[in-house]
Amino acid sequence: MSNQETTAPPKVCEVRIISGVTPADVETLLELAGSSGLFSADALLSTEDMAWDSAYGDGNEAHVFLLARANVDTDDRIVGFLCFGPIPHWPDNYELYGIAVDPEYRRLGIGSGLVSEMCRRVAEIMGKRIFLETGAREAFEAARSFYEASGFECEHRFHKQFIPIEGDTVYRLDVMPDESDQHYQ
Repeated sequence: MSNQETTAPPKVCEVRIISGVTPADVETLLELAGSSGLFSADALLSTEDMAWDSAYGDGNEAHVFLLARANVDTDDRIVGFLCFGPIPHWPDNYELYGIAVDPEYRRLGIGSGLVSEMCRRVAEIMGKRIFLETGAREAFEAARSFYEASGFECEHRFHKQFIPIEGDTVYRLDVMPDESDQHYQ
C-alpha cells in the first residue's frame, strides 16, 4: 500500500439538476462555495443572502439557483450549485454569480451540466448573453479553463457594470447572438 492511498468517491447513482433552495440547503451551499477556495468574503455573503432570499422567497426572485442533487450511497445530497440572474437595466443579458461543485465530485460533468441547464433556461426566455467575472490569479486557473471549455470567451472590452476589479477577468458566453449588435457577430 502506498503513502498516497486514495479513496474513491461514493457511488453516484443519479444526478438531477433542479431549481430552488430550501432553508435546509443554505448551509450546504455555503460549504460548497467555501470549499472551492475561490469565493471572496463578499461573494460568500452575497451567496448566503441570495440563498436565504430563495429559501424564503415566493419564487419570483430575479436570481435562480440550480442544484445538482445526487443519489449517493442511498442518500440524496447536493453536490453542486450554480446561481445566475438578469443584469438590471441591461435587457437580455445575464450574469453567472457563482458555481461550485463538491471537491469529491469534480471532473464528472456536474459543473458542465449546471452551465448547460443555465444556458437552456436563458435561451428559453430569449436571453442573449451571460457574463461572469473571475480572478486572473493562478488560483483561478482551473476555473478559467472550465469557463473556456464551457464556451465562455474572455472579454476584452468593458461592459457597463462589468469593469473588472483590478486583476480580474470578465468572460462572455453568447447564448443567442443579437443580429443588431455588430460586436457580437
